[in-house]
Amino acid sequence: MNACILCNRPIENNLSLSFLFSYRKMEKSLLCMKCMNKFEKINPNKVCPGCFRQQNNNDHCEDCKRWKKQYPKISLNHTALFTYNEIARDYMEQYKFQGDLLLANMFSTPIYQALNKYQKSHLIIPIPLNFLSQQKRGFNQVEILLKQANIIYQPLLENIRQEAAQSSKNRLDRLKTPQPFQLINVDELRESSKNKILLIDDVYTTGRTILHARRLLEKTLPTNFEIASFSLFR
Repeated sequence: MNACILCNRPIENNLSLSFLFSYRKMEKSLLCMKCMNKFEKINPNKVCPGCFRQQNNNDHCEDCKRWKKQYPKISLNHTALFTYNEIARDYMEQYKFQGDLLLANMFSTPIYQALNKYQKSHLIIPIPLNFLSQQKRGFNQVEILLKQANIIYQPLLENIRQEAAQSSKNRLDRLKTPQPFQLINVDELRESSKNKILLIDDVYTTGRTILHARRLLEKTLPTNFEIASFSLFR
């Protein structure tokens, strides 16, 4: 009997007779049902059309209204899978900050199901870590999530700021963060036959990070490029 990787409770596998006689291989569960049920999947029918925040209507949220006022030419187009609730924060704390890479496997199936349709038409670009975070952790949590989900990506952005990670800042400081990105592997970008980009992050909070990446790409790329974004949590 294996244990839940978040709460360490034992996981019971209740197998039906039909499964036992099907000779199918049983996949190892990583979460107990109690923890699994705490993750809240976002209902796409009740979200902000700009940032995918879960809400009771389909109007733009106040954050997106402020961004549209500040950047009227930017068309926000974000999607996400789960709300960033308490269990999601616990997950990210253990995965990203404590370096428990086994947790990257937890969302491989839903990430693949969400992103596989983009692989033929889009350049999939993960949001990079800043220098200090990369040195401290030794891995980019977004890239690991994509690798475990068998999603091909292109590392075309570099984070050049050497300062505290976004996760250590309060909301106001996040909103004031100056442009941290620059383009790398520009030839690969120019030679690609694709003119659609999907930016990938782990958590969308204020939207500042995604907007920085979008603005850099929109200033650099031809006007016929389409840019959208995706995060595991919102």
